[in-house]
Amino acid sequence: MEPMLLTARDASLNGCPILRGMTEDERRQVVELLDRHTFHPGEVILQEGRAVQILWIIVRGRCEVVKTMQHGGEQRLAVLEPGAIFGEISFFSPAPHSASVRALSEVEVMLLPRAEYDRVERAGSSVAYKIVLNAGKVLAERLRRMDEWTCELIDSPDVANHRDEWREFQSKLYSEWDF
Repeated sequence: MEPMLLTARDASLNGCPILRGMTEDERRQVVELLDRHTFHPGEVILQEGRAVQILWIIVRGRCEVVKTMQHGGEQRLAVLEPGAIFGEISFFSPAPHSASVRALSEVEVMLLPRAEYDRVERAGSSVAYKIVLNAGKVLAERLRRMDEWTCELIDSPDVANHRDEWREFQSKLYSEWDF
């Protein structure tokens, strides 16, 4: 059973994957690092193409992750619920955001600026280690789902004309790209 957080207001973070395996004291340390913000429906929280090193945690509400397509439209990639995190790729690897996150309802988020994380890491706190470990688990699960989706897409009859291109892309993703 996961330990409880300090206040009822922070109890919504109990399901957050970034806090898994943390003691009550470690959770308290994390909560003390976080800033709280509220966004209204339709408001952009994180903008594709901008580079901000913040790890976001949804406390209340729902968000959508959208990617701008080459033809100018948008493709919804995911809907995020309370406890979900986003911004983790740019948080750990400075680069422009690959997608935007927009509030679908009134959304309350807690955010961890990279500078706060760096301070905790320099202090040698187990909190920094556990944040990285848990973010890695989230990324691994998302990559696992992407693998499944890619395989389903490659095998679909609609992609028959592009199957070789997809297989080449998949192969390069795992063997040739230097990250």
